[in-house]
This record gives sequence, C-alpha cells and structure tokens, in this order.
Amino acid sequence: MTPVLAAFPQRPLTLKPGRGALGGWMTTLAGLLLFGAFLAMLAIEIGPALRTDLQIRDQAVPAPQVRVTDGRCRSRLFLFQSCEVTLSWRGKDGTGTRKVSYMFVEPHMGSWSVQAMMDPSRPDLVSTDLGLDRLWNRIATLVGGAIFALVLIFGLFLVARKAQAKKREVKALSGRALRAVPVRFAGWGDGPSWRVQDEHGATFEWPVRKSDKPFVLDEARGLVLALRDPAGGPAFPLDEKLRFVQLTAEERARIEAARWRPG
Repeated sequence: MTPVLAAFPQRPLTLKPGRGALGGWMTTLAGLLLFGAFLAMLAIEIGPALRTDLQIRDQAVPAPQVRVTDGRCRSRLFLFQSCEVTLSWRGKDGTGTRKVSYMFVEPHMGSWSVQAMMDPSRPDLVSTDLGLDRLWNRIATLVGGAIFALVLIFGLFLVARKAQAKKREVKALSGRALRAVPVRFAGWGDGPSWRVQDEHGATFEWPVRKSDKPFVLDEARGLVLALRDPAGGPAFPLDEKLRFVQLTAEERARIEAARWRPG
C-alpha cells in the first residue's frame, strides 16, 4: 500500500468527475418526457371515462340499444389490467360511437363480459358495467400511477442536482496539491455512486458510472485509493484505471509499477 501512496506526484492535480452532471440532466430530461407522456396518457385516455362514470354511477341502467362493437384487455404482471371498449348506438338523434379506456388492478382470471350502461336522463353518457364495477379501483390506480410517475421525475431531478453539486466539489478540489490516502470503500449509492469513509468515520459520496471500479489498495481491509487536501476535507476516490485524475505517462507508469511492489 505504501509504495502506491508514495508514487503519486507532489504537484497540483486536475481531477475529472467519474460521471458528469450532463448525463444526469439528460437522463432527467428523458425521464420527464417519458413519464410526462404517461401522465398525459392518463389524463387524455383514462380521465374522460372516469368523469362519465362518476356522473352516472348512481343512475346507470343497462342500455340494450348500445352495442359493444369492440373490446380488448391486456394484462401486465398478472395484476395490472388495461382495457379498451368501443360502444355504438343508434337512436332518434342519430348514431354515435364512444371508445372508453380502463386501467385497474385485479388478478387476471380469464376474460370479462361487458354490458353497456347508460343514464336514462342523459342518454349521451354511456359506459359499461366493467368500468362502473371497478370505478374506485380505477381511481386508486390512476392516482397511484400519477404519484409513481411524479416521484420518479422528482427522484431523477434530485440525482441530477446531486451530480451537479458533486461536480462543483470536484472543481473546488482540482488544481490543488492533493495527497494520496487510503479510505474504506463503504459501498454503492444511488445514481450510481461510490461511498468512501476516512479514518475518522466521515463518509463521502461521489457519482460514477456503473462500469467504474475503485483502485483497490487492500482488498482484505476494504481500502481504496483516494486524493485529499493535506489540510482535510472530502476524500476523492480514484478508479482502477486512474481516469479520474490527469497524470503524465511517466507518473502513471510509476504508480502502476508501485501497485505491484510489496509494501
């Protein structure tokens, strides 16, 4: 261990974050578009049928003049059901069609039968017994799906903000005459990230890529290589290929040689 620490140059070093903030913001943007589209789908496709069913739930009766002309349900993970039903009718005011979409949570036990329903006082509001019987289930599913999407968007935003803050920390350390020190590898965090712990128990977390591996000094003791200001402060762990710090070819060769030298 000691030869590696001694092999590091005693000069100002330029550091590079393991994972830049740009990637985090791009992931956040992609998540915003994806989950935003999901929220829009819930509002546009699922919302109108729910609004109708809330209006007619107490007065709905079978509607023999309304036919179910098309219907299809898909099951995901056995519990999540999504159905689309097309209703058609002919009356004294002419003909009409309506497509309703449902999402609900229920074990898939085979096909469902569907009967058209309507409010006699408002014949333009048509629905099905499939939707009315699962009205509160559908509302809970809609609310749960919306909350899930919003939590994911907020989580991605927090990860990106965290990566941005860490980038500033790396920039503050960069350009100083840092000292190579051993720190304990404390595991992986979200994002992903590495957590390292110094000899006093202080923990520092830095964003990295999933493919990055720390520069191991002592596997048995869980020690990895980090750079730190001699005056103290955060310890910045290095990867096994030393890509997180700018070194000359000679410095890199000296460190690699010391890596395999008995300490």
